[in-house]
Amino acid sequence: MTKDVLINISGLQMELDDGEPVEMMTTGDYYLKNGKHFILYDEIEDDHQVVKNILKIGPKTVEISKKGGRNSHMVFEKGKENLSYYDTPFGSLLLGVSTSDIRWMEKEDHMNLQVDYDLSINSDHISKCRIDVNIKSNEG
Repeated sequence: MTKDVLINISGLQMELDDGEPVEMMTTGDYYLKNGKHFILYDEIEDDHQVVKNILKIGPKTVEISKKGGRNSHMVFEKGKENLSYYDTPFGSLLLGVSTSDIRWMEKEDHMNLQVDYDLSINSDHISKCRIDVNIKSNEG
């Protein structure tokens, strides 16, 4: 895998999105450190604020950290619920992420991650969710 990568992220909240995923395509940086894959990329919010993202993929966990207008740190572990805070300009929300499945495929110049989980906010179930991340070498 090259350092420069193309990233395609598709997210779906099954009860809320009527089967239509939210998709984003961007470029980023990839590196492997201590057996964990790191993907770094920026995303632009609706208010034009830049959010710095770090996707960390390990043997048993996946973590997504966001720093910007809305800070968050989500941890996905199959069969476990992890709690974290999602910071907004209006205050913090308690996020619960209960992961049912993590699928990881790795090839020389392509990787795919798929995570199925239940999302709760302040202990109220919001929806079943899926995130699908495709990472490819950006050659040329």
